[in-house]
Amino acid sequence: MRGSIAKYTAAGTLVVAACLLPHRTEAQSIASRVSQVRDGKVRMSFASRDDICGWNNGISTSASHDRNGRGSWNGGDRQTDVEYDQDCSEGPVRVVLSLRDGKVSKIRSYVGGRWRLNDATDLGTVSTRDAVDYLLGVANRDDGRGSGEAIFPVTLADSVDITSRLGAIAENESRSDDLRGQAIFWLGQSRTEKSGDYLRGLFRKVRDEDVRDKIIFSISQQNDDESQKWLVDLASNANESIELRKKALFWAGQTGTPFSQLSAMYGRMREQEMKDQMIFVFSQRHEPAALDKLMDIAKNDPDRDVRRKALFWLGQSKDSRVSAFLSDIINR
Repeated sequence: MRGSIAKYTAAGTLVVAACLLPHRTEAQSIASRVSQVRDGKVRMSFASRDDICGWNNGISTSASHDRNGRGSWNGGDRQTDVEYDQDCSEGPVRVVLSLRDGKVSKIRSYVGGRWRLNDATDLGTVSTRDAVDYLLGVANRDDGRGSGEAIFPVTLADSVDITSRLGAIAENESRSDDLRGQAIFWLGQSRTEKSGDYLRGLFRKVRDEDVRDKIIFSISQQNDDESQKWLVDLASNANESIELRKKALFWAGQTGTPFSQLSAMYGRMREQEMKDQMIFVFSQRHEPAALDKLMDIAKNDPDRDVRRKALFWLGQSKDSRVSAFLSDIINR
C-alpha cells in the first residue's frame, strides 16, 4: 500500500512539475522539423483570419470577399502547391517553405484550397501563435529572400497581434532596407487602429528619408479619417522636407481626403513646389469642385507659372466646362 501511495505521489509530482516547466513551444518543434530538410520543400497549415479568402492566384482581404481590391502575385508556379475548386475559399493559411543548403530561400503563402500531391514534407496543422513565432524567427535572421517573404503569412494568421513585433523589425536599423520595408508595408495593410497609431509614432522616431517615405505610403493605406488628417497635417508642416510633404499631399489626394480640406490648403501654401504639387493633385480628382479650383487658379493666381500649370492640367480634361473656359481664355 505504502509503495502504491509513493508511486502515485511521484506520478502526481511529475505532473505538477511538468505544468510548472516552461512550455516547449511548437515553434521550436517547427524549426527542428524544418531543419531536417536540407534541400526541398516543407509545408504547414494554420488558422486564418475570418475576413480573408483565397483563390487561384491571390488572396482577398475584403470583408465581402468580392473581387474588388483583390491582388495577384507569384503567378506561374503557385498552382503547383494548392488547388481550388471554388472562387473564394476560406482558411486555413497554407505556407510552403523552399529550402536550399538548409536555409529558407523562398516562401509561398495561400489561403484555403487543398494541397496538391507533391514531395513536400508536410508538418500538418500547427497553432497560429507557433507558426507566427517560427516565421518571424525566419524574418529576423534576415539571411535571404525567404526572410522578407516570411512576413506576409503572419499577417494572415488568426487572433495574433503582430503590430509590435513587425514594428521592432521596422525600427531595427541594422537590418536590410528591404526587410524593414516589408514590415512597414504589411503594418499598413493590416489597417487596424493599433497599426495606424504605431506607424504614426514610428514616423516621429525615425529620421531616414526612405523609411519615412515607406511609412507615409503605409499610413495612406489605412483609409481612415485619422490617417487622412495626419497626411494633410504633414503636407502642411513647413518643418518637414519638401519631398516628404509632396508625397503626403499626393497620398492625401489619392485616399479620399475631402476636397474642401485640400482646397483650403492651397491658400496657405507659400512654396512653389508645393503649389505645383497641389495643382497636380487637383487634376487627379474627378469631382466638379476640383475643376472649379483649377479654373480659379488658372484665371486668378498672381503667379504666371502657376497659372500656366493649371491651364496645362485643365487641357487634359474632357469636361465641357473646361472647353468653354479655355476658349474664353484664348479669345480674351
